[in-house]
Amino acid sequence: MRKSSCPAPARAGVFTTAPVLPAAGIWRAELTLSVDGREYPVPVGELEVFESVDALLPEEDVSPPGLITLLKEQQWVMPFAVAAAEERSIPRSIPAAGEIVAPADGLAHVSVPVTGLVVVQGPTPAPGDRVAAGQTLALIAPTSLDDSFARMQVRVAHAEREATRAERLFAAEAIPERRLLEARHELEVARAAFAAVGGMQSPEGDEAAHLYALRSPIGGVLSERHVAPGEQVEAGTHAFTVVNPATLWFIARLPAREAAAAGGVREAWFTVEGADATYTTDRVVSTGTVIDPETRTLPLRFAVANPEGTLKVGMLAEGRLLTGEPVTGVAVPSAAIQDEDGLGVVYVEVGGESFQRRVVEPGPSDGAWTLVTGVASGERVVTEGAYQVFLASLGEADLADHGHTH
Repeated sequence: MRKSSCPAPARAGVFTTAPVLPAAGIWRAELTLSVDGREYPVPVGELEVFESVDALLPEEDVSPPGLITLLKEQQWVMPFAVAAAEERSIPRSIPAAGEIVAPADGLAHVSVPVTGLVVVQGPTPAPGDRVAAGQTLALIAPTSLDDSFARMQVRVAHAEREATRAERLFAAEAIPERRLLEARHELEVARAAFAAVGGMQSPEGDEAAHLYALRSPIGGVLSERHVAPGEQVEAGTHAFTVVNPATLWFIARLPAREAAAAGGVREAWFTVEGADATYTTDRVVSTGTVIDPETRTLPLRFAVANPEGTLKVGMLAEGRLLTGEPVTGVAVPSAAIQDEDGLGVVYVEVGGESFQRRVVEPGPSDGAWTLVTGVASGERVVTEGAYQVFLASLGEADLADHGHTH
């Protein structure tokens, strides 16, 4: 056994060695990488050694045409990854654009029902704060007597006075107990009716004005606030918007020409603007029955779980609606498919530093994988760094001073 060592890389990540063998023949080679006292064997396999250069057999150029070179040194300093194509079954799909909206019970607009002054009593919620169903968002001190709320205030005050008077008269044995119970009942009814419309009494005492409480009808996140403490507001003013982001809707706009397939849609995947994540859902809420005459689309609503709150109401989305029986074929990761002048293109790794550009016809996709033609199962395609391979094909990649011996 003959050994040759290289104390350090010739350049970053590249080892070269030139062993001298004593005789021609078949030799078995094995490399050993030593790092921090540990050895890692790298088997190379058999190689044939000839007596002289003249004895070498002529090599046939079997390299496929149009190869693109991207050296390992370049790959190591950039985000770069490849993945193997594989057989998969993916349902047929229809492209559809859409948007993220709040469901009917997940969005609440809270308006001011009475003209009055916004009163400060304790901390007030700000946009972005979580609120509970029934939580008071603001207090309004009514400043107009020309509404039913004011009349209900007066009724409560009158019932309170009557109940207090009945207590005194009953204690003096001037009225029967029946009259006292009737007065108490009238007070309970008046207070219940006032509370049902959001009325509450200031804790400052009986002489303080009654206040109207603007309460959140749902639990969620306060997304908008349009009134400030001390502000005079008119009846009908939009004061707050509350959104429950736990479950949102993806409304997909299906092109009218594909409307006949709407009944077969069982699942969807989509991406949203500004993000690379793919969202999937199989919760079909409803399928529209009328095509929008302006956009010539049919709406389909999907419920989407949003536990992390990454989806926001109003986001635009692009996706595909899965329909029909699955189609089996060779699939590649969707990230591997590049759009070059309207053509689907993948870059296939044919060697450690050699790549080939292939034009493919994308088929059904589930978001993560897409069926394609022109790639065989097991072939490795570039999933990250494809743009650098494209630049290398144009001769624009930085190839200077990177030649090396393997």
